[in-house]
Amino acid sequence: DETLTRGMVVTVLYNMEGKPAVSGRSPFYDVKENVWYSAPVIWAEENGIVCGMGNGTFAPDQFITREQMAVMMYRYAKYLNQDVSVTANFDNFKDAASVSPFATDAMKWAVGNGIITGKEGGTVLDPQGNTARSEAAIIIQRFMEN
Repeated sequence: DETLTRGMVVTVLYNMEGKPAVSGRSPFYDVKENVWYSAPVIWAEENGIVCGMGNGTFAPDQFITREQMAVMMYRYAKYLNQDVSVTANFDNFKDAASVSPFATDAMKWAVGNGIITGKEGGTVLDPQGNTARSEAAIIIQRFMEN
């Protein structure tokens, strides 16, 4: 039930791609060189999977929220040239209004494709909640099966 960090998630996606070679430096000042997540963050930024937290930061050690996870998976699907046109309205979730504007399209895609199905019997999305390892594993499994 440990919570994943933003650096961990980009590392998982980077590993899924076979650890492609990267060059250059991270555009984020809080991503130091030669740290375990350095190459994954560079790769993810170069391929449009992440764009940081603003003010030149990526926040690699910050816990990743469920909506941030949805955004990364959505952008990863785009990177893989997958069809991201299947979406669903998520207004039936009690906390639908809590989804941040930057994550709306990604959450519609994640819900529409069954990648995120909700918590508490499918009644809440918990977009601001942290993503546990078990939740991330299910999200990635559903993504791969989709």
